[in-house]
Amino acid sequence: MSTKHHELLTHGAVGLLLRVAAASRTPGAAPLEDELQRLSRVLTDNRATAAMMPTVVLASLLDLLADEVGTEAFQDRPSDYRRQLAEAAGGDQPADFLRSLAELIRDPWFRLPPGPAELPLSGWEATARFSLTSAFVSSMVASEYNSVDEALDEILNSEHPEDCHERLGNLAGELQRVLYLFGGPAELDAAFAAVMPEVTHARVRRLLDAVHAHFAELH
Repeated sequence: MSTKHHELLTHGAVGLLLRVAAASRTPGAAPLEDELQRLSRVLTDNRATAAMMPTVVLASLLDLLADEVGTEAFQDRPSDYRRQLAEAAGGDQPADFLRSLAELIRDPWFRLPPGPAELPLSGWEATARFSLTSAFVSSMVASEYNSVDEALDEILNSEHPEDCHERLGNLAGELQRVLYLFGGPAELDAAFAAVMPEVTHARVRRLLDAVHAHFAELH
């Protein structure tokens, strides 16, 4: 496979899947089943992502990749992909490992992952799902500003007008999901304490109110 296809296997859903599977083999790490259900939450986090990469499509892709293991095409795959696959498979045959992943992903339990109270957020999952929230909250409380109000004015005005409807619109949706998914203040603060400690219910609420006010006043 030519280099123009390498990103298909080293980034996106396949690359992420292999990285978390490899990490699950580290002593003391989360088991693979937990990491797969976190991956399910990432893939079903919003309708656009779920439509572009349905779980059944990911499973079919893994089966196709399993079929080419040991062939000339496999040797033409990027070295990063072959290394990640070997690390993820551990002592298993890579083809068998990919097929076993495909079977797990097709299982109904994969499409019905538990909530954060039963399966807490991991660092990689939080980054994949809530990176905008983390970035804006971190800027909001940065020491370079004299107050949160000053920080919010500077941050939101810096996005205006070019990035408002795209970036700030996505931020507003992400903040709404955070508030909806994690319940009350105590639950939200506990969910993010270990993975994004800067993200708290009070800060998310304050930032969302500021984004709403920005759109109401300037758009």
